[in-house]
Amino acid sequence: MRALHFAAAFATAALIVSCQTPETAHRDKIRGARIKCDKRDGAACLAAGNLLAVDGPNADALKAWTKGCALRHAGSCDALWMVKGPLREQALVDGCNAGDLLSCVRRAGAFPTDGQGLGQARALRQKACTTAKDLQAGTPARDVQAAGEGCASLAKMVAEGKGGGRDDTAALKLEVLAMTLRAEALYRYARDEDAAPDTMIPPDPPPVEKKGRGGRRVAAAPAPTVSAEERAKERSELETTRFVRDAWITFVQSGIATSQREALRGDPSMPTPSAVEQVSATLSSAAPSKCQQCVDGCGDIGRCAGDEFAGGRCGHLRCPGGGACPPFDSCVVECTAKAETCVKACGDCAADPNMKAVK
Repeated sequence: MRALHFAAAFATAALIVSCQTPETAHRDKIRGARIKCDKRDGAACLAAGNLLAVDGPNADALKAWTKGCALRHAGSCDALWMVKGPLREQALVDGCNAGDLLSCVRRAGAFPTDGQGLGQARALRQKACTTAKDLQAGTPARDVQAAGEGCASLAKMVAEGKGGGRDDTAALKLEVLAMTLRAEALYRYARDEDAAPDTMIPPDPPPVEKKGRGGRRVAAAPAPTVSAEERAKERSELETTRFVRDAWITFVQSGIATSQREALRGDPSMPTPSAVEQVSATLSSAAPSKCQQCVDGCGDIGRCAGDEFAGGRCGHLRCPGGGACPPFDSCVVECTAKAETCVKACGDCAADPNMKAVK
């Protein structure tokens, strides 16, 4: 009798599955992803939004992505940023309100170009830039990227006097800080990617069955299995996150290359170099000058905007043994200030054949 009941139940289940249409299967996937999203699974929120947006972005998809973004799931936040059409502004607002700093920086770029809009954009970018003073060794790369992009955008506004006063010196310092933060973000992204396990690689085969004491066989451990649905969800998440991140990396690298080419050509559109830039451009690689040596704690002047700060090494250079490191951005600002003071106060620059006098 029990076998008969089991056979009937199995036949009923098979009939239900065979009668399932693509529409009902799609609804079931959405319902399953939403349940996991409500349980604070950020990747499931991204999957739910993607399923809901099959025919284009809509309010339900934005709601799912916003939930994931509030859980600090980068893929969900990036999905909001990639929304096009009439819902784009709402998507940017939702991402920023969810607490994602990078979404706030992106939101600043969508403000109107009138006086009020520029003021709001400048304030939002300044808020993102000032978070650099709170950076620590464990700060996520995405937050470092947001601070760097905020400082870079703010530097342009300050240099042009948009949304507030104009200050060339402050703009220069912001540019140096932005470049440093971008380099730090690239370093942390690479470090995190190297440390992350590649779950897309099939697991190792289970151990071979062995015989225990007395000739008894010891069962091999079951091989871990990953469902096709989980693999598809993970692949979608990786593709979304990597696409946005790779686009940003390409943008940063192309910007650096363009600046270098324009500087070498003497492009008149480039801003007049500051005293620090003039001196660092004429430094000799043969031997350090006295002007170089007077920049205490950071080495030569060129390092203030160079690779010595990548990976947080600036703080490590200035950390006492066993003591606490200074805030990351204060090290950069302090080094730049020392370099400027050195250039103005160093009296032997004119006598040094490797240096040019800076008035």
